[in-house]
Amino acid sequence: MEWYVRLVLGCVLFCAPLLSHAEYIESFDSQIEIHKDSSFDVIETIEYVFTEEKHGIFRYIPLIHPEVSEHFLKERIIEVSMKSVKVDGGDVPYTEEGERDQFYLKIGDPNETITGRHTYTIKYNVNGGLSYPKGQGTEFYFNVTGNGWGVPMKTVSARIFSPDSLFLQNRSCYRDLGGSSASCDQTKQEDGSIVFRTTELMGGEGITIAQALNTTNVERIIIERFKILWVMIPLVIIFIGAATVFLYRFKTKYRTGRTIIAQYEPYSGMKPMYTGVIMDGRLDPRDITACIVFLAERGYLKIRKVEKKVLFFFEVDDYEITLLKEIDDTVSHFERSILTLLLSEPLVPDTTVTLSELKSDLTHLRTNQKILVELKKSLNVDLLDNKFFESSLASLGIRRRTIRGYEAFDHLKGFKLFLEMTEKDRYAFHNAPKKSPEQFMEYLPYAIAFGVEKQWAIAFEGITIPNPGWYDGGSAGSFSAANLTTSLGGFSTAFAASSGASASSGGGSSGGGSGGGGGGSW
Repeated sequence: MEWYVRLVLGCVLFCAPLLSHAEYIESFDSQIEIHKDSSFDVIETIEYVFTEEKHGIFRYIPLIHPEVSEHFLKERIIEVSMKSVKVDGGDVPYTEEGERDQFYLKIGDPNETITGRHTYTIKYNVNGGLSYPKGQGTEFYFNVTGNGWGVPMKTVSARIFSPDSLFLQNRSCYRDLGGSSASCDQTKQEDGSIVFRTTELMGGEGITIAQALNTTNVERIIIERFKILWVMIPLVIIFIGAATVFLYRFKTKYRTGRTIIAQYEPYSGMKPMYTGVIMDGRLDPRDITACIVFLAERGYLKIRKVEKKVLFFFEVDDYEITLLKEIDDTVSHFERSILTLLLSEPLVPDTTVTLSELKSDLTHLRTNQKILVELKKSLNVDLLDNKFFESSLASLGIRRRTIRGYEAFDHLKGFKLFLEMTEKDRYAFHNAPKKSPEQFMEYLPYAIAFGVEKQWAIAFEGITIPNPGWYDGGSAGSFSAANLTTSLGGFSTAFAASSGASASSGGGSSGGGSGGGGGGSW
């Protein structure tokens, strides 16, 4: 008999008695209900088998969220609120030993011991636990079991459901050791819930779920705290001193007051898709819609309203977008990326896409995530290069307007004031320009970026506006500014859905996301 055969047989004979007496988890089941306020309720049912006398089990969950805070002095955290603990259906003593970075639950009576099979039911709520990957919308990325259990698990299951219909089609489940991309089994139930299952996990192995959520229907909740409190004292002193100097220079060199004056034209050289970013500091679906209309007005796109029948007799509105001509040098890199969001590369004239396709084509949605990330990067570079934001703080993730940035900000606020004026308000501005069909079309993309396109359309009630060459309202009859602005609202909805398709379809791993931790016996 070879030496290595003897070694293997010796290990088996030596380890078998130990393994036969090792405790284990017969089943670990998690029921997770995700709410539109971004919180979720978790019910863990753990069937634990003790092979020697113990008091009970413990369970711990990290409170540090793995996503990095946008502020370098802060860190993301989650909040865990315990609801109830049961053992074999009855009450049991337990203690919560919360720490700064970890929630710790100890279950069992320190004066009594137990052995054999027992079922633990742990109910708790998590707030601040959703993930927001940059440019990838919102996702439930959660380490269900944690990878810190030192015992094997025979069967593991997790069911996620939402009464608010938050789930998109992209989802994944990962198993094994932390960092593994091995997948779990998953099935969709008739009630819309998703069930993930796996078997035979060794100690240190677990499962992690990634589920894309509809960004427009779920709140964005981020809970943060300062990393080191004592470091804030000198920083606050420095900040106050720097802010005092800045405000003094700002007031003497530029600002004499905060009164917003109505402006009757956009800021010089400011394209409509940049106005929304200057105002609120982020790229929104309505900014993308503004760019689409801007490109349509320049003759690159045709938008046509079409009616589609659902179930043979219900009619719903859809929109076709067609590329009309070759892309030339007058189209910026940012604008070309917007066209790629719609039509994909290569950008060939007469290529057509519908809004319904944009919402349902998962391959296109996943590609759009990469494009959106690059869009935001190029947008930040443009704003820094044009001196709207200070470059000295950009590396820290902080964006602060320059004097030019505040000048543009105030001008745009005045322009927004003009665009949302009622007819009554206009009498207070004697030098306001007269309304004209040309003015409506020219300023429409800016109104969309500001979110006041409906008010802008109302201001033109009673004024005949020719149907623009880039828009075909189908069989809706004569052209209406109000109908047009309502129709364009569908574009923002489509891109909100696109930005909600997160990386849940792949790219994650076991041990990723919030939650996690582990447990054992004591």
